[in-house]
Amino acid sequence: MTMTNHREKSSLIFLLLTAFSILTILVAKQVTRSFDLAATQVVQRLAFRELDYGMYLFTVLGSIEFSCFALLTISWYLYRKYQWPGVFLYLFFFMALSGVEYIWKYVVIYTAPGPEFSRHPFPLGFLLIHTPYSFPSGHAFRSVFLLGIWYQRLNQRDLPVRSHIFLQKVIIVVLILGVGFSRVYLGDHWLSDVVGGMILSWIGLALVSQSPHYEPRPA
Repeated sequence: MTMTNHREKSSLIFLLLTAFSILTILVAKQVTRSFDLAATQVVQRLAFRELDYGMYLFTVLGSIEFSCFALLTISWYLYRKYQWPGVFLYLFFFMALSGVEYIWKYVVIYTAPGPEFSRHPFPLGFLLIHTPYSFPSGHAFRSVFLLGIWYQRLNQRDLPVRSHIFLQKVIIVVLILGVGFSRVYLGDHWLSDVVGGMILSWIGLALVSQSPHYEPRPA
């Protein structure tokens, strides 16, 4: 990693931390409440039963059981193929920032959308952790963290020329937008919760990319 790249990534981490801190303050002071309510009402005007089932698939993607299993599988594959110690950074920051997400839901007083907004066609996943408040969204954090690993791998140097990189990046962006939309549509989270969860995941991914072990090399 060059000195210029190091400075750019350090600046990005600083900006993300600043954005997360500012959003936390705004949410804690209830500044975002009216905007969140309006955003949820607008999104749910599009609601119909078939779309409920489609949006539920994004709930599965960000569930604790699926995301943990997927992260362990991805880490095992990357370590076995490349003998790459960087996979442990993904595991570390995923766990550390999951802790931040959990603590924030006890510290930042911001109640989740009420039952009148719920559009879940099925019960939620097996591992349900009940917290008093909703900021930031754990589903958004976990989903975007996993998709971010995929995105980072596409930017590394050892990929074959014909890897359909652009198409894969489009798919990643669509999935991220789908995750964010589903959280609000299903009435699980406010928009500010979703943005907070996404920023938290970007902080973790940026911290991983800062490491000298970021670039895997074939074993």
